Amino acid sequence: MAVASLAVSVNQKAIGNLLGELAKFEGYNKFSIIAELDGETVGAMLAYIPPYDRQTLFIWQVYVSEGEAEKGLASLMLGQVMRRDVCADVTRVQTVIPSDDKRNWALFRRFARWQRSRMDIQPFITQALEPFRRHENSNLVTIRLGNNRSELAAGAPLNICKSGSVE
Repeated sequence: MAVASLAVSVNQKAIGNLLGELAKFEGYNKFSIIAELDGETVGAMLAYIPPYDRQTLFIWQVYVSEGEAEKGLASLMLGQVMRRDVCADVTRVQTVIPSDDKRNWALFRRFARWQRSRMDIQPFITQALEPFRRHENSNLVTIRLGNNRSELAAGAPLNICKSGSVE
């Protein structure tokens, strides 16, 4: 599995195995993406639309290899997913971001600016729920989409992303 191998390559074996299993489910393959560059998997974004809320795209995980970090790949993947027909009715994007995850905060702040929207941030996993991980809090972030769907993409080259199902 490409997603699992990417996560393992960034020293997250347990998460890699979980992502590989989740990628098998039908809901994830419609809304997720794998980025390849020169035959190598360099990024992955797992997302889904909850059956109880068809207007929300929930971004579950974003991975970018170290060699491609801070080059706009995560923004490109998010834009590619948002342009898919299956996201036509999406009016908001949600994700959970650990307080200390600078890259994901930067990604979703950028996305909110593109949407001319604010980030609604609410505590999700706090120290009270996980007392042994006192240094980590996670926040549920909601971004309402702007009216101009063309603003969803980062404007980067489109040929490095592989559309279709997650493998």
